Amino acid sequence: MNKEIFVAFISQKLKEEFNSLKEGRFEDKKLYEFIQRAINDLKKNPMSGLKIPKKL
Repeated sequence: MNKEIFVAFISQKLKEEFNSLKEGRFEDKKLYEFIQRAINDLKKNPMSGLKIPKKL
């Protein structure tokens, strides 16, 4: 049984800004797609990505 993984935004304003990228210029739409892909990758495997040392 897999646990469902949630991604949360630190504030409602940030979430709204992220969602507004969908309706923006071409560059904004592409940025939205890249961020959404990263979110989906993290949902599949939370340990994916670069490991940043805790002291940083």
